[in-house]
This record gives sequence, C-alpha cells and structure tokens, in this order.
Amino acid sequence: MQIDTKLPKDKRIMLAAEEIFSRYGYEKATLDAIITLADVGKGTVYKYFGNKEQLFYKLVSVKNEPFVEALQKAVEGESDLESKLTAYFKVMVEFYQSNCALWQIIYYEMLNDSHCTIVYDEEDNAKVISRYSEDLVSDEVKERFLRYHNLLISEFDILYKIVVDGIKDKTLKQGNARIAGSHLFFGVAMGIFHHIRQYKDELTTEKAAQIIVDRFLHGEAM
Repeated sequence: MQIDTKLPKDKRIMLAAEEIFSRYGYEKATLDAIITLADVGKGTVYKYFGNKEQLFYKLVSVKNEPFVEALQKAVEGESDLESKLTAYFKVMVEFYQSNCALWQIIYYEMLNDSHCTIVYDEEDNAKVISRYSEDLVSDEVKERFLRYHNLLISEFDILYKIVVDGIKDKTLKQGNARIAGSHLFFGVAMGIFHHIRQYKDELTTEKAAQIIVDRFLHGEAM
C-alpha cells in the first residue's frame, strides 16, 4: 500500500494506522511501521494522537460514529419489528465485513482481559469490576475497558431498543431484553468474524440479514 504524501499528515497517519492494525492486530502493530508507511516523523504522531492506543481508538471511533448514524437511520425508516431488525442487520453485516480486522481487535484484544467484566447497576450504568474479589482493577484498565465497551454499546443500544419495543408490544416473548439483545448482537458479530465473511462473494448483506432475522424470530423449526 502506498499513501499519497500530498495528503495532510493526520490523514496519512490514519490511513497507515488502518492498514497496519488490520494487517498485524493491535499488539503486533508498531508505531514505527505506521510512521514509515505514513512517511511522517514520530513527533507528528504524538502531536496528533498521543500514543498507540489513542491512535487506535481515534481510528475506530471515527469509523463507528457514521456507522451508528447509519444504523439509526435504517431502523427509523421501518415500522414493524421484522423490518427494523432486517434493516439493522443489513447495515451491521456490511460494516462488520468491511471493518472485520479492526473490530476483531476491539473484541479480542482491547476487551480481552480475563480479570475484568462489565456489570450494570439498577440505573443501567456500566461498571468495570474484577472477576476475582481479591484482584484490583487499575483505573487505566477500567478506562480502556469502558471506552471500547461503550463504543460497542453505541451500536448495540439501537438493537436493544428494538427488542424492548418487541417485548412491550408482545411481538417477542416476555423476558430480559438486554440478555436477548446481547445474545443476538454478539452472536451475529462472532458469526461475521468466523463464518459469514467467508461467503461474502456469494451471500449478499440483504440475504445475510434475512437469515439472521428469520433464525431469531422463527428458529430452525419447519
């Protein structure tokens, strides 16, 4: 990959970061590789982005914002549960396929701390706690965990509201909307990472969305 040196330096760094992170993952990606590809000085990266983690977060948050807007716009144009779910997953499948490597980093590296977990209080606020009572979670780890958790939750919350409405109007069975929505959302994400993207050339995003929604609403029974 070659990056046009006529582009602004911050744009070149972002393009280089996407390439290097997507190719090597977060841990194996280096700022030196990003700097070389972007053809900028090390001080320039620190000036614009601070450090490696801040650069990665900036990269994925810039991508996530229009993605969330697209999800919201897609479901707002539909009236019934099945249509909303199908519209939502058409957008999600397309985005996750296109950004598969970066989003796998979020799931498997940035949120892959076996000592931490997320719990919700009575007001539905997320909190990072240790899985083991004798362990303490540092403020730095809590901050990192929450920022990537909240990024994914910004995507999930739109689906969550659809499920809540479906339960309220009795289109869906009574139950815990967060659990039902979480199983669906994260199950689809895992499917895209490991299965759906393998059939990208033969399975359209619309067809994939229809299959997901059909299985969620009707299961496997004939």
